[in-house]
Amino acid sequence: MSLTSDVIQTQNHAPRLQPVFSVLVAGHRQQRLQPDGVDADLLEQRQCDLQSDMKGLLDRIRLAATDTFEQVQEVYADVPPLTRMITGSGNGADALGAQLAVECGYELDYLLPRASQQAVDAPTAARGVAMQMQPVDGAVDLSEADYRLRDRLALSFSDLLVAVWDGQEPQNLSSGTSLMIREALLRRTPTCILLLPPNADAPQLLWLDLQKLTDAWLTEVEVLGCNADLLLQVFDELPLDAPVTDQRLRQWMDILLVPFRPALQPDNAERTLLKRIEQQRSVSRYLLQWLFWWLHGRGWRKQITERPLPLIEWIKGSWLWLNIMLNPPQKSQPLRVMEILHTEVRQYTRQERMISRAHGFFSGLAKLDLGSAIQALFRPPCYQGYGNISADAMADVPNPIQEPKLEQVFNWSDTQARVFATRYRDDTWLIYYAAAFAVFCAVAGAIHLWPAPSTGVPFIWVFLEFILLHFIVRRVLQSRFLNFHGRWMSFRFIAEQVRYLRLGYPLLVLPNSYSVPVWEPVVERGRIELRLKSAEAWILQRLLIAEGLPRCASGQPIYGMTEHNTETLQYIRAVLEEHRHYYLNSYHHLHREHTYLHRLAFGLFTLTFLAVTIHFFFTLPAILIFTGFFPAWGAAIHGILSQNEVVRVSSMAAQVWRELTTLKEAFELHEHLAGRASSWQRTQQLRELVGAASGILSNENQYWRSLFQHNQPDLPA
Repeated sequence: MSLTSDVIQTQNHAPRLQPVFSVLVAGHRQQRLQPDGVDADLLEQRQCDLQSDMKGLLDRIRLAATDTFEQVQEVYADVPPLTRMITGSGNGADALGAQLAVECGYELDYLLPRASQQAVDAPTAARGVAMQMQPVDGAVDLSEADYRLRDRLALSFSDLLVAVWDGQEPQNLSSGTSLMIREALLRRTPTCILLLPPNADAPQLLWLDLQKLTDAWLTEVEVLGCNADLLLQVFDELPLDAPVTDQRLRQWMDILLVPFRPALQPDNAERTLLKRIEQQRSVSRYLLQWLFWWLHGRGWRKQITERPLPLIEWIKGSWLWLNIMLNPPQKSQPLRVMEILHTEVRQYTRQERMISRAHGFFSGLAKLDLGSAIQALFRPPCYQGYGNISADAMADVPNPIQEPKLEQVFNWSDTQARVFATRYRDDTWLIYYAAAFAVFCAVAGAIHLWPAPSTGVPFIWVFLEFILLHFIVRRVLQSRFLNFHGRWMSFRFIAEQVRYLRLGYPLLVLPNSYSVPVWEPVVERGRIELRLKSAEAWILQRLLIAEGLPRCASGQPIYGMTEHNTETLQYIRAVLEEHRHYYLNSYHHLHREHTYLHRLAFGLFTLTFLAVTIHFFFTLPAILIFTGFFPAWGAAIHGILSQNEVVRVSSMAAQVWRELTTLKEAFELHEHLAGRASSWQRTQQLRELVGAASGILSNENQYWRSLFQHNQPDLPA
């Protein structure tokens, strides 16, 4: 199933996630599951019991996932749910899982460290990726690091781990199965263990207790090491058909698939509060509501269906509204999931287009660029961006895999980010310029500038100053409540992480956001609850799991990673070049903007200095405009530059461009020296280079987020 054919209903709507649930089956090989010295009949019985228990477990997991998808349709696409199994090519637990996949209703995918004829001879529906690793220094088998790499990647594409383990470990964990279980726990991935010691007649079914995976326990495992006893402390033995097992499965499915369920409850406190704020009206609108209601009661034809709030309720709501506007509450992650995935692509409103035109016009004048200022009146300025991702744009670039179906997800989130960034920047510009012109009104009133009368109270300037101050306060409160800044950062993070995924997808180089734990146990009201940590990370991980492993562009069932090194190199270089051009253009744009605005501020302060100097010798009332308004205007420009972090972002863009240019040269050097290395060594080198590129871009994004994280709109000094 392709992601965007079903994930996105139309180009102009928010995404609908694909209902895909992925299970990773792993465990010991056959020789360890059937140790020497055990009676043949007992071995056969153990194998039958293991197969029966695994089949029952896989059936229960599939039914639980399918039921969860069918109960909640607010986020997922209206298509039949898909359950997918990922496994390897080993002759023990892997082979058993592959054998049961189709029977239990799973789509079968392989992730192989090496090419395997067994995988090719699997059911015709099976597909997968062969990393085609090669042993080093004449070794027969792959190194432990190679297997760990494969295991970490497999976990990134999986919701749940089913592991067959014998529990026989030395002082510290050493077997591949135990280390995979440990990695799953560090990621807080739900895990089922079919524990089958050598002397056991049948496997024990162990279920992970997610509430025991506290930060302290994970730190102990990661830093101090782990043995089998410590690992088993967080598991409970539960019968497959017990009610408590159903409860455990529902808990897993809720945190994996529907962590937004609390936001759907009718009595949700956050939704109730937001609805009450939406009902609150200003004084004038409240009076008009009552007037229309009164006229409607006397036969007025206009339909009035909603009765205005009682006066006491409106007064209480006004106080509540003021508190919410001054200190907007932090939204919970479940509510943020719903907010993000129900934010549709929107065109700019007429008011926003007018503000953007005014912004562009005055910015052009500030830069002494009359042409761009006049042009901005007819076409609003567009802020710097990469442009849309399109599979057609990469048609001339050889791609070893089918283009990942992420373009509409990226284009949707990128469009949202641009809309909210425009609103945030325009609000910043309006607030600071309004503050400067409020000072001008105060100065004009002090010197009775026309059209105010030469004597008496300059009502015109007092009124304009009051309007400007009211506008500033209202704009700041509105911008903070509507959270343009936070939603801009949220959508930009999603868009950039999708872009980084596209860069390393052919080589399975995944950004960290696709593997970090997205939930944590917390103590609330005296009990341990599982709480979502990041709405954005949860959405990204659902996108990756829905997309699944890369598919070979030629249509072969198994994508051999090392067979396409040349095509992969050309594809990655093309994507990397797109990033280089963006950061170079971003640097030039921001540097030019900073230079022009800095010169304007310098000119204003220079005129102020000259005016103050002249004031020593001449007494001119109008000189207050130079000594009062011009410094305020210069301070407003400085506030805009500081609020938008223009200088730092400009220097950061230049630094990233230089690093990506160096990396481009490294790719070219790799191409020249490729003939001296084996195919797997070339793939490893490419993975390292792509990892470096992903690291550069991720660090830039993290630094950018740290700069803007606390730059919420605020009242100017």
